[in-house]
Amino acid sequence: MSPATKAAQVAAALGAFRFQGPVVAVDPLSGGHIHRNLLVRSAGARYVLQAINTAVFPDPETLLSNVERVTDHLQAHGRTTLALVETIGGRRSWRAADGSVWRAFHYLEGTEALASPRSPSDAFEAGRLFGDYRLALADLPGPPLTPTIERFHDLDHRRRALDAVVRADPVGRRVHVRRELDRTRRLGQQVAEAVAECCPTAARRTVHNDAKLANVRFEAGSSRALCVVDLDTTMAGLVHYDVGELVRSAATHAPEDATDTTTIDLDLELVGAVAEGYLSGAVDLDPPEIEGLALAGPLMTIENATRFLADHLAGDRYFAVAHPAHNLDRCRSQLRLTELMLESSVETVALFARAARPRPAGGPEASTTGGSR
Repeated sequence: MSPATKAAQVAAALGAFRFQGPVVAVDPLSGGHIHRNLLVRSAGARYVLQAINTAVFPDPETLLSNVERVTDHLQAHGRTTLALVETIGGRRSWRAADGSVWRAFHYLEGTEALASPRSPSDAFEAGRLFGDYRLALADLPGPPLTPTIERFHDLDHRRRALDAVVRADPVGRRVHVRRELDRTRRLGQQVAEAVAECCPTAARRTVHNDAKLANVRFEAGSSRALCVVDLDTTMAGLVHYDVGELVRSAATHAPEDATDTTTIDLDLELVGAVAEGYLSGAVDLDPPEIEGLALAGPLMTIENATRFLADHLAGDRYFAVAHPAHNLDRCRSQLRLTELMLESSVETVALFARAARPRPAGGPEASTTGGSR
């Protein structure tokens, strides 16, 4: 798409929504792998304007309906959540003549996102917030949310998809990633066998499904987590998916795309803080669900490594990249993090067992991880 076409597309979308006063500035908004995001400043407020990636979400109407149901339910229960902006026609999304689909959210003023936790309190708060999010949606009225991405978290499916793209090798990258491919397959098999042995069945609940630290908005200048964002994959799933994604993203100080894998660490104090935060209000979970949470981190980390490698081999068609080796960097970092998690499995089991034990009747006991109470 040419720059002129992009500019015309954005101009049309800006005119479709009820922004407060005339638009005075539009800038690209960094962060996020999937959608195209713009920060819009009008005379009266700021907004996030988003072009939905219909290659990833081929049924945008289902996605939009799910998000509206979730945000309406959370607002009705007094939770802080995203607020959609209406279009001139009174809808909460807009389809352009070229078929592109757009929506806008009020910018969450006074909040900030974190690339990595500043302290165990941040990890605890992120866990607590995602646990509260799941509990708040437990009584969502109406039918279950429609899946927006089929088999989104299915390690066996992701491994088969990797094998398929390896065979096809559409952009000729296979020869350069044999070492990463061997490691991904070996670690994937190791994690899959451990999960099958530990927790063969678990209850399906409405979960976020992309519960990484970057999808938490914190009150600016404090460690208080206020709001969950990026709700597009909220649908039926396992609590392991949310807890594992939190451990993957909040229990290391290295970025997801670290190029030097020697900088990647697994901070067990942060693992414990995530566990305590998520389980602090999880009175409805079954013992088998809780027992399997220690494997949630490696499950989600190797799944992400598998997806990053598959996308690299496919020519970077899913995740946004800044350079040709970006997905390969992501894969390598997640492989190293998976190894560290498996090496620390005994300690992780103990941390989740401690977090799951009953609290005193007077309230939650003081955390040894530094999590705020």
